[in-house]
Amino acid sequence: MEDKPHWMQVLILALSELIFAVIAIPLYVFLVLPNHPEGELPGIVPPIAAGVSPLVAVLLACGVLALTLALCLTLYKFFGKTHFMSPETIQLAKDYSLGDLAVVYLAAGIGEEFLFRGALVEPCGVVVAALLFTAMHFAYWKKPLVLVYTFVIGLVWGAFYSYTGSLVLCALVHAVYNLAVTAYIKYKVLPNEA
Repeated sequence: MEDKPHWMQVLILALSELIFAVIAIPLYVFLVLPNHPEGELPGIVPPIAAGVSPLVAVLLACGVLALTLALCLTLYKFFGKTHFMSPETIQLAKDYSLGDLAVVYLAAGIGEEFLFRGALVEPCGVVVAALLFTAMHFAYWKKPLVLVYTFVIGLVWGAFYSYTGSLVLCALVHAVYNLAVTAYIKYKVLPNEA
């Protein structure tokens, strides 16, 4: 793959992540909206937090991000790249700039959070949504530690969503988390292999 991928490749990656939002729309409409007053859009309005101070919600988002990143880096330190880093993320770090990946990861945050938190947490619960989130990452089946960690992240992000009711904050935490992990791989892990 070329050093600076064509904008079309980035667009295709981003659109492939937004497919999760397309899947989420009917689930949200039929499973979530009927349980709320007409005109209410849980998770979407209000954008920052429902029933929680926006400042508290933003601070909590920063805490959730710090917690999940600290856990990721700790597991990487103990288990190394072979057991903990996914080959797909390593390849993305090699092939794309962080600017390109910011677009892709923002799309991933929007799509995945709308499906797994916005459309599934309320009708199914945090645990089931986390299990489905983990199952969606089936490509890591040869790395059970990554799947366990993905489940834990699903639980933490699901609890965060349940508390704040904000898909905006969940999507941003998801996107920044993915970008930070990829930056770590790109600038810390890969240069040490050379």
